[in-house]
Amino acid sequence: MPRYAAKRTLPAPVETVWEVLAEPARWAEWWPDLATAEPTVRRALAPGALWQIEGTNRPTMLRRPLSSGSLLILDVVPLRRVAFQLAGDRLEVELELEPVTGDDETVATLAVDAPRFGGVRRTVASDALAKLAALVREPRE
Repeated sequence: MPRYAAKRTLPAPVETVWEVLAEPARWAEWWPDLATAEPTVRRALAPGALWQIEGTNRPTMLRRPLSSGSLLILDVVPLRRVAFQLAGDRLEVELELEPVTGDDETVATLAVDAPRFGGVRRTVASDALAKLAALVREPRE
């Protein structure tokens, strides 16, 4: 399986980044081609939690849209790591966070394992981190 990875410094402390990750409804704001994410159980961001997801359904000539179906949370280390699986697309994803000492920044490393010829863009990891950076940069009202 090919692995697509990216690393980016996010313009927010790790606590702010984690607040976004801990809220399933906000995942559509940063994960590419995701329209909605809703946990099926109360413990939304915990190992074993299962979420129902809907893709945006915007195919192009070179890529199919994100499938609807389920997202399974595989591992969570609060303020440090979240790993999940997008079952319909057979994607395995790991997001690592590292606070930057003395700054209000966080280094995020995202790795996506995807099936060969599965329609996943090579830029999926960098696209997701760019959207996450923009999201945590904006003040919430």
